Amino acid sequence: MIQREKILSQLHEKKGRFVEFNTAFQREADVYEKGLEDLAELTAAALAERLTGADNPGALPTEEFDAARDLRLRYPETFANHQEARTWAHAILLGHTTFAVDGSQIDHDRNFNIPVAAVQAAWFENHHAPEGRYAKDTVLEVLSPEELIVEFDGAQQISEQQVNLRRFELEVETLCGLMKKAAAERTPGGRLPVAFFDSSLIISFVDRLQDQMRDPHVEALLKLLRCSEDAGIPLVGYVDASDARDLVKMIERCFALPRADRIHDAALVQRGMNWGDRTPLFVCARRGADQKRPGVLDLIEADGHRIGFTYLKTTAAAPPARIDVPMWVHERGLLDEVLDLVRAEAIVGNGYPYVIEAADAAAVLTARDRDAFYAIFQHFAEEQGLRLRITQKAASKARRR
Repeated sequence: MIQREKILSQLHEKKGRFVEFNTAFQREADVYEKGLEDLAELTAAALAERLTGADNPGALPTEEFDAARDLRLRYPETFANHQEARTWAHAILLGHTTFAVDGSQIDHDRNFNIPVAAVQAAWFENHHAPEGRYAKDTVLEVLSPEELIVEFDGAQQISEQQVNLRRFELEVETLCGLMKKAAAERTPGGRLPVAFFDSSLIISFVDRLQDQMRDPHVEALLKLLRCSEDAGIPLVGYVDASDARDLVKMIERCFALPRADRIHDAALVQRGMNWGDRTPLFVCARRGADQKRPGVLDLIEADGHRIGFTYLKTTAAAPPARIDVPMWVHERGLLDEVLDLVRAEAIVGNGYPYVIEAADAAAVLTARDRDAFYAIFQHFAEEQGLRLRITQKAASKARRR
């Protein structure tokens, strides 16, 4: 049970640490907001020249940079009320197929002596047809002991990272299947389908993993990028609350500023942005900190892909969302159309793309689902004569609940 007075006592005791953090954040913000103003005075060519030779430039400008006054590309549409916005969104989405995939998982319960887990991918596909044609479904996969046990430092152990990896792979497989299906169904001259991926396309988090876990994640991502380009289906990596610091790093390198540890891109660029506005497109040039092996982006580029990103204001109150796209989307002149579809989906979803929201809702596995899964597994184990044991601690909890 939460005890309010104890929490308040702790907060007051550590008040100085919170004040110190806030002061340091504001100090960084002031320095980098001035850097952002100075950046806006440069041309794309001058900026690129300043970044030449930088070991980790963070980002590189595209030709959109010179057209973006104050690093903003203003959105011309205005809406008097939400109904006007929804009418616009309906017209934009009509005839376009949008789809998204999300995943969830049931990790191995260490109270059971036999390892078992499950991963699930859910998808939502909306054809935005006048008759309202859409579909959603799930695919679930049970993971057996051999799929959960890995060898580490000469010893075998159950790895939760195996569950995370298989979930990611299943999400990618499902999204690739939808892209191939959309490409096959698209008629000549038909409206552009768009695939939504509820994550950055850089997945830098895997740089912290050992090779045996990192490499399969990267290969799955490369499969997704290849599938998108081969099918001609734009892929949108949507990050609602991004803590990426690619533009911060670019400004640091450009003006030799002290390193910033607290401020991130979305907070830096949000000032002066109205709904629908965005930054110019940048090419991600983030490099991994580990000098002994290439980073994720290095591997992406080695496979022939480049990732662009922009920050798009999709809600009035919150910082802009980060939108990642393969650079071929921009190079084929599809970026503006794709971003209009993102805006329209965000209107339908009240600030968050409805297509992702619907996939997420379908993917959720609750505590009740988890209990049901393990009850089914216990029944299966009994039928098969497996020597399944459960710890006394877990049995006690089950009785008390």
